[in-house]
Amino acid sequence: MSFFLPFLLLSSLMALHAEYSGHHSLVIYVMFAPGHQYLPKYTSFGMLDDYRVFTYDSTSDVFSHPFDQLESLSTVWRDLRDCTNFKTGYFNLFSRYANLTLGLKGPLLQLMYGCQLSHNGTSSGLYHFSVNGEYSLSMDMDNPQWYSYLPQDLDIKNILDKFELWNHNNLIYIHRDCVPRLKKFYEHSRPILDQKVPPEAVIRYKRAGALNCVVTGFYPKDITVEWMVNGEPALDGLSTGLLPNHDQTYQMQVTILLSNATHNYSCQINHSSLQEPMVLTWDASSSMTDEKTYLHIGFIAGLITMFILIVVLMCFILKRVIWKNNVYL
Repeated sequence: MSFFLPFLLLSSLMALHAEYSGHHSLVIYVMFAPGHQYLPKYTSFGMLDDYRVFTYDSTSDVFSHPFDQLESLSTVWRDLRDCTNFKTGYFNLFSRYANLTLGLKGPLLQLMYGCQLSHNGTSSGLYHFSVNGEYSLSMDMDNPQWYSYLPQDLDIKNILDKFELWNHNNLIYIHRDCVPRLKKFYEHSRPILDQKVPPEAVIRYKRAGALNCVVTGFYPKDITVEWMVNGEPALDGLSTGLLPNHDQTYQMQVTILLSNATHNYSCQINHSSLQEPMVLTWDASSSMTDEKTYLHIGFIAGLITMFILIVVLMCFILKRVIWKNNVYL
């Protein structure tokens, strides 16, 4: 589920001394769900690229994070708590207006806001707001106003545009404070974000006449996996897309139909952790041998299963015969 919301910064710009380079983004997601039985009233979490830097919910009222209790981050947690209280007030106010004017009772509010910093030092921001997953608006990054291209969102826009202080602080955060905070989080997340974990890969033959290139355990997530047929890129590969593993790494699978077993099939992998592309070549004879082995194993397993069923059935029949004989004795 996507979440969208603004951010009020109460501190001055943070002084940074860490070396910074690369393309990174900091995005904060917020959900406000008053009156919902199974959801906290307020939930938020922050993502630095694909790394979660904090999580908060109003039930525990705690900002959990993966960092040590560093003094340099104390102002961040204080500001986030102040922002949470500030936004909660405006969410409650919005809910009352939405109930009176639109008949929305206890709406589920979602927000997403943040910034990205490019390699060349340029930055951009985003600020989105959603109501019940039906109404979706974005904030103009040059003016403290909201916009949408759907006529149905006009009433929501009229309510949000009245929150001048909130809208003004949204832009202050995006233009002045988001990038420094991104750098602050990056300073303490570098061991994770800068690591390079090489992929592990294997080619699997499927009985449906397809080859599956399984690539897993790599970080960062940017990767290229493609099938080569006789040295030329195949255009009919089907990819699962990028999938997360439990350990902060990623996996991907790309499948291709085996059109001609005499062709040379290879899976080529490009990743920043590799000095040169990883190339896996499909061994047709080995795969066919494995396939025959699987069929033999399956046949034997089927015979064993059938034998067990016959024995069980015979025991059942024998017991019934003995029981009937005892009855008539």
